[in-house]
Amino acid sequence: MNTMIVARRLFAPLYTSTAADVLRMRSALPAVKTLEANKSCTPIDIRSTLNRVQTCDNHFGYQAISKVPPLVFAWSQSSDCVRQLNRDKVPDERLPLASAETPMITAIDFINENVNGHMGLIHGGMTTIIAHSTMSLLAAANTHGTVVARSLNMDYRKPIRTGHFVKIHAWLYHQQDNELKAAVHFYDLDNTMLVEATSNISIS
Repeated sequence: MNTMIVARRLFAPLYTSTAADVLRMRSALPAVKTLEANKSCTPIDIRSTLNRVQTCDNHFGYQAISKVPPLVFAWSQSSDCVRQLNRDKVPDERLPLASAETPMITAIDFINENVNGHMGLIHGGMTTIIAHSTMSLLAAANTHGTVVARSLNMDYRKPIRTGHFVKIHAWLYHQQDNELKAAVHFYDLDNTMLVEATSNISIS
């Protein structure tokens, strides 16, 4: 029997999620309900915000498939973003920037099976695109210019499985003139850190 057919049978649940399925499952997640109930964060329109991100014309790298955009919340300037992070995983010099209008965003995203590298696992390059997109989205939410990422450093901690949701925190930790520094953490829904990354961003 063809290897791909066998693999698809083994991972059948990963290949049957429609957009309606994803939306229904996501709305029932405790992580989503907690964010919706928190008065310190509000949902944002990612499509209009991403219009100012020069390097992310196609949101999160998806183009030829029907993709449910991630649900993204912006944290207010007065919120205690540090409480949302694993404090012992964030050095003092990389804590959220309290002076930023939107110091942090949190995204709940479904990892679609169409971005797999090995069967059942997201490709590392797609993880990079999601990290880059999330930090660029955060920068766009805080500026009025065009966002261009100048560097990106990735630290892969654990594999990210397709057919699952992830929670992504992205925050600014430095801003001077038109230069920003951002960081991002990926977690599974048990709050295990999967990936962390940092980026230097310019605003033109």
